Order: sequence, then structure tokens, then C-alpha cells
Amino acid sequence: MGVAPCSALPAPAPVRLALASLLASGLVWGLSWWPLKHFAAAGLTGNLIGITAYALVGLAALPVLWRERAAWRGEGRLLVLIGLFFGAANIAFTNALMMGEVVRAMLLFYLLPAWGALGGALFLRERLSPRRIAAVLLSLAGVFVILGGGASFGDFSAADAAALAAGLCYTAAGIANRRATRIPVASRTMVSFVGCALVAGAGQLLLPAPLPAPGASTWLLLVLFAFVWLLGGTLLTTYGVTHLQTSRASVLQVVELLVAVASAMLVGGEMLAWKEWTGGAMVLAATLLEAGGDDDEGASDA
Repeated sequence: MGVAPCSALPAPAPVRLALASLLASGLVWGLSWWPLKHFAAAGLTGNLIGITAYALVGLAALPVLWRERAAWRGEGRLLVLIGLFFGAANIAFTNALMMGEVVRAMLLFYLLPAWGALGGALFLRERLSPRRIAAVLLSLAGVFVILGGGASFGDFSAADAAALAAGLCYTAAGIANRRATRIPVASRTMVSFVGCALVAGAGQLLLPAPLPAPGASTWLLLVLFAFVWLLGGTLLTTYGVTHLQTSRASVLQVVELLVAVASAMLVGGEMLAWKEWTGGAMVLAATLLEAGGDDDEGASDA
């Protein structure tokens, strides 16, 4: 997932460097299930990851937010919404990856074309072009197939619910982000980590999980995960999305999805049934359809 969607205008920069940055971040986020599964095996939950790894980066983000407070003060409510919605998305997705199958969680999360198009139409007055309508229908149909059709909805798990909730919250963060006009890119990006820590802390209070006693190596890996994986991936993503048009930056979603599915099968030993193959192909096609749209395709009617 990486970073809250950014609405900053493209800045002059080498296009190849920006694309390379997005491809690298897609690789980082697509492989994020690997350390998360390791932490799950050590007894940690998604909420505990949030109040350790994400909180570490969140603390480092506070000086950035404070320094830019004059710029975002008039849109403080939107900044809070960006942080909380994206924090909820990250924590829900982290739990989905740690509790369930990686491929299934990724495919359910990538109902994003549907949530994004519908949310944009409802809250931002964006036009639903034929291309976007087709992406919505295709992604919804793909998820229906992945879940086995109406006959198999009884197999719907907590991990499935977390993956779907992550997609909804991610879309809500994007809508709040696009409504904001004065919040600097750094604040938009870093407030997400603060939101992750707050949401995870609330989740731990509401649904207390036993606190394991991880060894020194696990704590070291958590610190590295926070500042190398999370922060490094976020910086790569931020550079890419702020230097490319929206439709071209959407390549991140496609790369992340492909890397996660391929690595979970090759490294994680996961197997795909016919419904995952079929539904996954439909979700990927919907994502490509959405990513290939024109930048002005979703323009507001206002």
C-alpha cells in the first residue's frame, strides 16, 4: 500500500527515474507480506506491529508535521481524516496478510477500482466514464468469483473482512486527500504513520492481544522494518506519485499486486484454485483498465 494517495501536481523530473521509483516501491510493498508473516510466527499481531514499527516512524514524522503546521492548519480536519483512514487501511491490511492467505488478501484489497470510482462519483462529483464503469463491474465480478459465488460466502473469514475494509479505508483516505488543497506532500505522507499507530493502539485496547516476549533479534528486525521497509518504500512511492500523472502512477497498484501474488506462490508455497485464478484475472484486468485511463477521465462535473 505504501502511502496515502497524493494529489500534488506533477513536478519536472526525469520520467524514467520516477517510473523506476514506483517499480521499486511496488516490489517493496508486494513483498511486505514476507516480514509480516515472520512477525506473526513470532507471536505479534497487526495491532502490535502498528504500535511498534509504525509508531517508530510516526514519532519521527511529528517534527515534519509541526514544521508544516502553518500550511495545513486551515485543513486540519482533512489531515486528521487522511491519517486515520489511511492508518485504518494499513492496519486492516497488515492484519489480513498476517492472518490469512496472501493472494486472497491482495485480490480482495484490490477491489480499489470499484471503491475509487464509486467514491469519486459520490463525494467528488467525478464522471463515471464507460471505461471506469467497466472496471467497477469487472472488479466486483472478480471478487464475487474469488469468494466462490453466493454458495460459498459462508467461508468468508476475518482476514477477508480485513482486506475488504482496508480497500474501503484506503479509498476514503484518497477522497480526503483530493479534497485537501493546501496540505504539503510531506505532511500528507507522514501523518499516515501517526494514524497507523493511533488506530493500532485503539485496536489493541478494544481487542487486547497477549503481549509476546520477542527476542532481541525480533526487535531489531522491527526497527529495520520500520525505517528501511516502511519509510523507504513510502519515500519511493511519494517520489513516484508526485512526479507522474495519476494514470501512469497507477502502475504501482499493478506491480504490487503481481509481485505479491507471484512471490506468495513461489516463496510462500500458496496454491491458487480455479476461482482465485479466474477472479484474480478479472481483478487484474479491472486494475489495468483503471490504470490505463486518461488523466482527465474522472474530471469533476463542477
